[in-house]
This record gives sequence, structure tokens and C-alpha cells, in this order.
Amino acid sequence: MLRLRELAVVTLVAMGGMAGLVAASQQGLQVPGGAYFHIAKKEAAQPIMLASAERSVPQLGLLAADGPTVQTPDYASANSEQAMDRLRTKVPSELYQYFDVYLYVSKAAGGSLAQHLYMFKKDDRGTLRFEQSFAVSTGRERHEKYFTSTPVGLFSLDPNRFERYHYSRTWNAGMPYSMFLNASFNGRQTGIALHSAGGHVAQLGSRASGGCVRLPPAKAAELFQRFRDEERGYVPRFAYDYSAGRTSAYGQLERDSAGKPIMYYGYKVLVVIENYSGEPTVVAAIV
Repeated sequence: MLRLRELAVVTLVAMGGMAGLVAASQQGLQVPGGAYFHIAKKEAAQPIMLASAERSVPQLGLLAADGPTVQTPDYASANSEQAMDRLRTKVPSELYQYFDVYLYVSKAAGGSLAQHLYMFKKDDRGTLRFEQSFAVSTGRERHEKYFTSTPVGLFSLDPNRFERYHYSRTWNAGMPYSMFLNASFNGRQTGIALHSAGGHVAQLGSRASGGCVRLPPAKAAELFQRFRDEERGYVPRFAYDYSAGRTSAYGQLERDSAGKPIMYYGYKVLVVIENYSGEPTVVAAIV
């Protein structure tokens, strides 16, 4: 009988402690680490706060404290916030002023972000907002006729290689609405592009291409026309990394003798590709 009483006391104390944490979170109090208390999957390294219409998240890269804020609207998913977080860690602050559209692509084989494209766009106030996401297919990552790998890094789009009806001699296949990455590997322009999946729509959401990023046909046509109509402008040229034998994967810029970035007329669209699966999805949150 004594043990039952002791067990009841311990249970009441534990429940009281949990209630205290919940009450603290509801009152806006913070727990160590500066984050609000959340209920998430046990394996989540860091809980993710769901977005609201007014919520600001930290700025991209090393943006100055008085620079443009970065926000996501209230319909943004936890996955879009993860994609935003990845952009923030990958994009140097210097680049933010030059690009208006950001495309984040995870080429991971599996995970919450895998094989999806997340699109973000600056509004009139310079605030970056989530617009849309959809399934894509990146390279199979296998040794075949060629190594079918999708390169990782930061890329601008080649203004001289927007082709509505491109045909790949390498793979003997059509690549409708091709938007080629503006990058060189071992001194040669890459053949990697964002383009329509064509007859491979059923494979979207999995690694299936020869290295390109395949898009849903309607989305490929939409972005192809939109970028040509709305996103033209001067952007900086990325430096060539001779030690790696490729255009810089980190957004390092080519500069003139005065140290100023060398600009060219292109598209104000930055593509970020990485092999990152994503964090576990949040189950619930108390804010």
C-alpha cells in the first residue's frame, strides 16, 4: 500500500512539471537554448517552429543585422522552413542583393526534403517568401555510360542556353524547356539543366535522370517563360575554382582589378543543389 502511495506522489510531481513547461511556453517563456518548448519526434535534433504570417526567420548567410528580413507565410510547411534554413546556411550574404528567386533542390535519395524543389521569391520589400514546391528527379548517381551525378553547389542560369526544344545527343533524348546551369567543369560548360520530365513524369520524386533536374512538364514550361519574362537583370559571374576544376560551388565571385564583382546580363535566379535528406517532420508544436 505504501508503494502505491509513493508511486502516486511521483506521478503527480511529473505531471506538475510537464504542466509547468506547457504553461511557461503558453506565456511566451523560453527554455534553455532560446527556443520555445515544442513537442516533436524524439529523434529530431532541433525542434522546428511552424511558420506564421508575421514570423521572421534569421537572414540568409551572413546578412547584416539591418539587411532584409526573411519570412515564410502561414501556409508554409515544416519542409519549406527546412529548405529556407538550408539556403540561409549556404548562400553568402553578398549574393542576396543580386538574386530575386531562389530554387533549393535536394538530390538526396530519401528524407523529408529529398527529390523536391522549393521556390522562394523576394517581395517588393526585399523579403524572401516561400512560393511553391514540387517533386523533381535528379541523377541516378551511378556509373553508366557516364556517371549520372547531379552536381552540388550554387549556380546561376546560363542566359545563352535557355532552349525550348533541346535534344541531348549524349542520351539520345529530348529535354524540353531546358534551363542550363551556368557552370564549367574541367574547362567545359556543363550539360546539366533544369528541364521538363517529358515522358518520365512517373519517376518524379526519385533519382532517375542522367544528371539533370527533371521538373513536372507544366512547371518547366511555367518557370521557363516566367524567368525569361520577369527575371532578367545583371548578376555577378562566379569565379572558376582551379583547385577543384570547376566553377565555384560556394558562390565565390570573379572580380576586376579594383575588387568589384564582374557583372553580366542574365537571370536573377539562384539555384542551390545539395545532397541533404532533411530533418524528421514535426509532429506538433506549442507556441
